[in-house]
Amino acid sequence: MRRELAIALVVLIIALTLAYAYISWWRPRKVSGWLFTVEVNGERFKVLVKDPELADVFRSMFRGERGGIVIGELRAGDGGFNKPWSWHLDPDTVHVAEVAIELCDGTPSFVEAELDYWLNVVKRYCPWNGKVVGEEPWYEQ
Repeated sequence: MRRELAIALVVLIIALTLAYAYISWWRPRKVSGWLFTVEVNGERFKVLVKDPELADVFRSMFRGERGGIVIGELRAGDGGFNKPWSWHLDPDTVHVAEVAIELCDGTPSFVEAELDYWLNVVKRYCPWNGKVVGEEPWYEQ
């Protein structure tokens, strides 16, 4: 009797584990934005774009069909997508500009090295030499 109970318990644990795995990992996830990789003088950072029209602008930049400067408000933390940096651009403020002031230009490592200054004084990041070099889907977390 004990052996049958132990077997039933093991089968139940396996079934629950598989059900959890299916719900957590294998169910289709909804794309809720796009992560674009921007390269600045050999360094890279990621930008989360949620607006489909803006994503099309980034794709045009990626294909080399248009220029522009990626710009957005800086926030502390990697935002869940901009590792290894301890900052990110607020997705709700990201856009592409034709011109930007020099104050917000720099490399990702320069922002990282002087993070307090960038977050509290500059407040925006706009790397003039930024090139969109990649795209991947972003899924709801």
